[in-house]
Amino acid sequence: MDESTRKGSGTDSADEGEGRFNRAKEYVGDKYASASDAMKNQYNRVREKVDDVDFGEITDQVRGYVRSNPGKALLISIGVGFLIGLLLRRSDRDED
Repeated sequence: MDESTRKGSGTDSADEGEGRFNRAKEYVGDKYASASDAMKNQYNRVREKVDDVDFGEITDQVRGYVRSNPGKALLISIGVGFLIGLLLRRSDRDED
């Protein structure tokens, strides 16, 4: 092989690599755009659901339940507090 053949094949490899890079870049860009659009749509749906919720009504329902079932409400709150404590507590191994 002479030097001109080797130089030509190197250029072809570089062009092929650049072409692959551009295709990959375009593919990733398309996937990013579609994922971004999906996230925006999901965010808008969740925002609409949250806007539709009447928190005053939910608060009144919780107050009514607590007043009619104080023992259950107390046990539920103790259980939830215990679970949160288990999740948030630091073990001895974490402090080292």
